[in-house]
Amino acid sequence: MADETRQIQVLLGPYRDHRLTVSAADADAAINAHWAVDPFHVDAPDEEPHPPLTDEERTAAFEAAQTWAQAQWDAAQGVAAAKEPPAGQGRAKKPDEKRDMAPEEPAGRYTTRSQQQKL
Repeated sequence: MADETRQIQVLLGPYRDHRLTVSAADADAAINAHWAVDPFHVDAPDEEPHPPLTDEERTAAFEAAQTWAQAQWDAAQGVAAAKEPPAGQGRAKKPDEKRDMAPEEPAGRYTTRSQQQKL
């Protein structure tokens, strides 16, 4: 289901100590990145506890939380993320290449779609 939501308890970042309702995909990503947990998950007695994070893992988790929070803020403010063109799209201009700036038609003339082209 595309509109499925879940709750997460945030451990790191600007939303630390808050319980958020997010999409299921965001919840899974946050839990897998170690910056949030499922508040309804109860550790079973036979389940091993989660090993502590290393400094590198903790830093990566904090950066992931910051990135996610900034993306949410930008979306709420209507700021569009800068999209880079896909690889191979467009043509890079060479430094010594000049563009042709001459108009297609002389000044004062404009060909509309309804006019027929003169051959």
